[in-house]
This record gives sequence, structure tokens and C-alpha cells, in this order.
Amino acid sequence: MPLGRILVVDDEAPVREVLTEYFSTEGYAVESAGSGAEALSAVRGGRVDLVLLDVRMPGLDGVQVLRKIRELGSGVPVIMVTANEDVALAKETLKLGAFDYVAKPFDFDYLDRAVAAGLARISDKACQSEKDDPWKRLTRAAFGATRTMQAPARTSTGERIETAALAAARHAAAGRAAVAAEHLAEMQLLLDVAAEFGDLPAEDRALVESALEAARRSLPVSG
Repeated sequence: MPLGRILVVDDEAPVREVLTEYFSTEGYAVESAGSGAEALSAVRGGRVDLVLLDVRMPGLDGVQVLRKIRELGSGVPVIMVTANEDVALAKETLKLGAFDYVAKPFDFDYLDRAVAAGLARISDKACQSEKDDPWKRLTRAAFGATRTMQAPARTSTGERIETAALAAARHAAAGRAAVAAEHLAEMQLLLDVAAEFGDLPAEDRALVESALEAARRSLPVSG
């Protein structure tokens, strides 16, 4: 089962191909659109959980598409994709309801975490419909907790928790249970460190540990 459904929207085919290939290999279901009209059709059809949306496109540009997505009442997270010269414009889209923005050329480590964090913000209703998937539950719990951490704790520990959660989910999906278990153990250690330093409230830690235990139980027993 995919970690989430991503829509890549860009008028440049090479960009669509790079992002589609990358996120497909990372365990996501990816659809692409070359125009704003195609993107809106996919969103209206309920086919996506998150949108990667280029700011500059002919016809309906990214800002217009973002406005229309919000007018539809869709809560789907939108991450704006921009060239360096348009970063100021991308920052303004946060006021229009964009979840985040990323600049080209891509920092894939940051983009990876931004996508997972966006998916972690999906409504409780959506999470309830996927309650039987322990790996989606784990990533959402991890990202939901770490995004509330204060800097520098988020940089020193939180991002490592996020990375371990993603790695565990991907290795589990690929059938590498032993490697997934190692990443779960790393997560537990990092949670203990964060709790010891007061960087993670007890309630948040409990939610993540509950999801972690559910993920651990879903792994096949070796032997």
C-alpha cells in the first residue's frame, strides 16, 4: 500500500519525470499533470492526498490553481515548487493556504520531509479511513509530534525521528522487515532522548510510541 498519493504539477516534462520517478521509488503513488486545468480535475476527483505545484505555468499559474483548490474547499496540502528568483512569491502563497514551498534545484532530503509532514496534516477523517495501515499511522504520528518541537531540538532530534519513521515504512513496504525493525529501534532511542531533555511532551511521545508499537507488531516474526 502506498505511503500516500502525490500529484506533481509542472508544465516542464523533465521536472515531472524527475519528481514522479523519485517519489514512486520512495513508496508513493504518483500522478502528474502538465497544466493547472489537469491538476484541478485530479483534485476534484479526489485522487490525491498532496499536491506539488509549480508556481510559474502558462495559462492557470500555480497561484491561481492554489486559490481554486482552496475555493473547492479541499484540505489537500499543497507544496509550491519555485525557481530561486520566485522564492518571495512562494512565501506569499503560504498566506493563501499553501503548506510549504521548495526551490529548484531540489533539496530532496527537505522535500521528502516536507511531503511527509504535509501528509501528516491530513484530516482526522482521512486518518480514520486508514487506521488499519500502521505505517501511515506511524509517519503521521511522528511528523505530527516533531513539527511541534522547538529549535534546535527539532533539527538535532526531530528530523532524525522523521527520517527513521520514513525509512522504517519504506523498508517494511519492500519486505525488508529486519531493516525496518532496526529503524523502529532507532526511533525508540531518539524518542527516549527527546523525552529525557524535555523536548517532547509526554502526550506526543505516547502517541508516537503507540503507533511505533503497532508498526512493530505488524512485522512478520522471524524465525
